[in-house]
Amino acid sequence: MLGHDAVARALVDHGVDTVFAVLGDGNLFIGENLVREHDVNLVSATHEANAVLMAQGWAKATGRLGVATVTHGPGLTNTITALVEGVKNETPILVVAGDTPVEHEQHLQNLDQHALVTATGAGFQPVRNAETIAEDVSTAVRRAHFEHRPIVLNVPLNVEWDEVEYRPKPAFTPPAVRLAPDPDQLDVAMGIIASATRPVILAGRGAVKSGAREALIRLGDVLGAPLAASLLATGFFRGEPFDLGIHGTLSHPVAAETLASADCLIVFGAGLNYFTTGNQMMLAGKRVVHVDLDPHHIDRFVTVDAGVVGDANVVAEAMIEMLVAVEHTPSGFRTSDLEKKLRDFDPATSFDDKSYDGAVDPRTLTRRLDKGLPQDRQVVIDGGRFMFDALTLSVPTPEDFVTSHAFGSIGLGTSTAIGAAVGRPGRPTVLCVGDGGLMLGGLTELSTAVHLGLDLVVVVYNDRCYGAEHIQLVAKGFDPAASFHDWPDFCSVAASMGFATAKIVSLDDIDSAMQVVENRPPGVPVLIEASIDADVVSTIYQQLG
Repeated sequence: MLGHDAVARALVDHGVDTVFAVLGDGNLFIGENLVREHDVNLVSATHEANAVLMAQGWAKATGRLGVATVTHGPGLTNTITALVEGVKNETPILVVAGDTPVEHEQHLQNLDQHALVTATGAGFQPVRNAETIAEDVSTAVRRAHFEHRPIVLNVPLNVEWDEVEYRPKPAFTPPAVRLAPDPDQLDVAMGIIASATRPVILAGRGAVKSGAREALIRLGDVLGAPLAASLLATGFFRGEPFDLGIHGTLSHPVAAETLASADCLIVFGAGLNYFTTGNQMMLAGKRVVHVDLDPHHIDRFVTVDAGVVGDANVVAEAMIEMLVAVEHTPSGFRTSDLEKKLRDFDPATSFDDKSYDGAVDPRTLTRRLDKGLPQDRQVVIDGGRFMFDALTLSVPTPEDFVTSHAFGSIGLGTSTAIGAAVGRPGRPTVLCVGDGGLMLGGLTELSTAVHLGLDLVVVVYNDRCYGAEHIQLVAKGFDPAASFHDWPDFCSVAASMGFATAKIVSLDDIDSAMQVVENRPPGVPVLIEASIDADVVSTIYQQLG
């Protein structure tokens, strides 16, 4: 077979059945062969960055390797932000990129693609020649899994037209990692934990992947420790009486008060970054034990008192066994008063609603959406000022929560949501996005959602400006006019592409918008445009500090 056929065959041999693509000279015949010979679901994006972001959303939603393909030169340069997002989000993605022919130095799209990819933090895997295609594809797939980042498979165009006798490589199945803790590390950690009088357990995405929920609940019972979760473990302890919810800048008042009085934080698979720790202020006065499968994650952002390398579930079980063996007495931190406060806490009554006829308070909007949108949803949040409200939307499980702001960029959510929706077609996908983010990186892909017939609900928080910049200008006493934009009517644009739409300009409109969602025809996505007052939001954030 020819080289491009061999690349396609090697991908399929490794279980690839969905590829997100923008086709060009460098990858056209790879994509064509995937469809014609192997019946692969080739999802066409309108921009190369969006193809990679769709692969990221698909990977997050399915737990499998996301795959995208782009052409050489500008096709690859267009993916830079998406590649960095994938690196920071630690997402296994394979990007099959064409490259200009080796012998054609003056090709207009010639570029040092290795240097470009390396600068993003992604991995670079060259196809060395036609005879090594199967081996090079296999290596790239393995690297994506083990390195937890995008790997760019670089395929020179001349290699694609060389003849090759294809010899398949065995399909790769990522092994389950159940690493037991080092006894000395565990002893040091247990010395700290056993002496704590007000311990709290914090679970992150590593605990979710480990399936450690039940073990951590039992550990909490043995220790008398309330339970908290990082943003990426949203909803992990839902239904537990001592669930504090999110640990970090999004902690609700009852949780914040409880966490402030804790003397020990026992962390399982959470990164302890700036947001999870409130710029480390939430660690003040606490001893910290950090359990993580990846030793590089321990002491990465903060220096901890004890680090334990191991699988969250295995380590939690070992801790329980040790505590039970010495007949450890639970702390008194779990009080009936705390249980009552958590049970009675209503986020809808924790602020003064600022809605009026013409704009809605984003906090009230989010809480009404939380109740009115389909409950079996997966949720994707774009970046932007609105996200600090939208991130409080609940999800059935942490796996139903997908982020796209690891790089701090707006505009990456729409394509991520499309990939997630393709990956899990059996449930509705809710995308929350700001007006600036939708214009920057998502508007054109609305047509892709229609073409694919996705069960997608897009909620646009529209304050008609770039919100973070508006806040900064106001806070410094400047005229915020530079942050405002004259956007098109999003409902009209979406309707022209085939969306069902609803517009919210007052609280009275929310119920009718939910009716549009409830009555949406099969295969017709919905866009809801909610009017937000930028000046009101700036006032709210200034009050919050």
